[in-house]
Amino acid sequence: MSMLSIHRRTALGLIGGLAAACAGILTTLPARADSTVTLWSWRTEDEAAMRRIFDVFEKNNQGIKVDIQFTPDADYQNRLSTALRGGRGPDIAQLKAYGELQPFIEGGYLDALDDSVAELKNMPDAALGGARGRADGKLYGVPYSVPMMGVFYNEDIFSAQGIEIPKTYKDFVAACEKLKAAGITPIANGGANGSAWELEIGVGVIGPTIYGPGFYDEMMSGKATFEDPRYVAALKRFAELKPYYSDGFAGIDYTTATQQFIGGKAAMFFGGSFENGSFKSQNPKLKFSIFPFPADDASTKLYTSAFSDGSYGLVSESQNKEAATRVLNFMASTEFAQLFADELGWPPARTDVTVKDPVLAKMMEMSKNSTPYLTLVGFRWQTPTASSVMQSEIIDMVEGNVAPEKLAADMQAAVATWFKPKQ
Repeated sequence: MSMLSIHRRTALGLIGGLAAACAGILTTLPARADSTVTLWSWRTEDEAAMRRIFDVFEKNNQGIKVDIQFTPDADYQNRLSTALRGGRGPDIAQLKAYGELQPFIEGGYLDALDDSVAELKNMPDAALGGARGRADGKLYGVPYSVPMMGVFYNEDIFSAQGIEIPKTYKDFVAACEKLKAAGITPIANGGANGSAWELEIGVGVIGPTIYGPGFYDEMMSGKATFEDPRYVAALKRFAELKPYYSDGFAGIDYTTATQQFIGGKAAMFFGGSFENGSFKSQNPKLKFSIFPFPADDASTKLYTSAFSDGSYGLVSESQNKEAATRVLNFMASTEFAQLFADELGWPPARTDVTVKDPVLAKMMEMSKNSTPYLTLVGFRWQTPTASSVMQSEIIDMVEGNVAPEKLAADMQAAVATWFKPKQ
């Protein structure tokens, strides 16, 4: 503007012509060079991979920059809630799924995306269910993954110890005994320091094998409750594996447990698909894969828990909605899904991708026989949630201070205050 001011004093006619020419040029540009979309995420372990993915977007969308800001999961939800209430949120927010999403929808902090992100219609219901408003049925986020759960195992350790993938629960215990005798931690596990959610995942790994694929529907209809003997049996099985968990189980947190597995000190780990890329990035030499938790009978069809991990939503008070919507359309595309699968190694929200990673291929094969992750998909819509009760008592259950029957009863009593079975 300083140069224009000089010319204005000396040649008004010339400036008028230049201004008209500049205006014509500006109308043809797809986006301003300084158009920056802020995106918040809790997946700190994915930072490098997500940056590479958005480098591809920026290369193909000149004039839009994506500023990804990461906050540790333990602090993220509080930071986002505070920012949105104060009108200082990002343009795009990574959003928790199901019940944890609803307060943001009800508070008017998010825009529905049904009309602005056309590719949502090409995603499966399993992905979209976690991004849907419960009251209006609209979609408020672009899902990015449908993880499933299983038993990660160290292939080198299994091979060295002459252990094959267990075909029955009896085989699984025998493998654990052999590993323990060899001085190897059979299962890296622990729930200290706010990591009890990882123990809940462990129940999600074991549960479908015991209560079966139809149990979720029985729970939703009210035909079954958490006090059902099948669910109690799943809790008991998780607890009876304590001798094979990390030494000092009650004092081991998630980070320590993952490092035991990644470092080759533990042979197995109960986890979700999202661990795949993280394990690989932390130890590229680690040879591992995954299998579904075995049943008592080798002929039993094995199922895995699956869920929508979350989504990315458009913040209503964003001042940069046009550019942010372009970013969200990219995140809903096959291109993003392919990059996501290649970079992170866990199942994307779309199925029209080429699977290159053998661990991911195994996961997607397992996911064909899946049932909803019960405590998350079904019972994390209002408080008290089934998850909150489980996480507060599960360490005591494993330690033998709380009976599985009592934990199940406490979970049922909590959700009964708000859950109404579908008729």
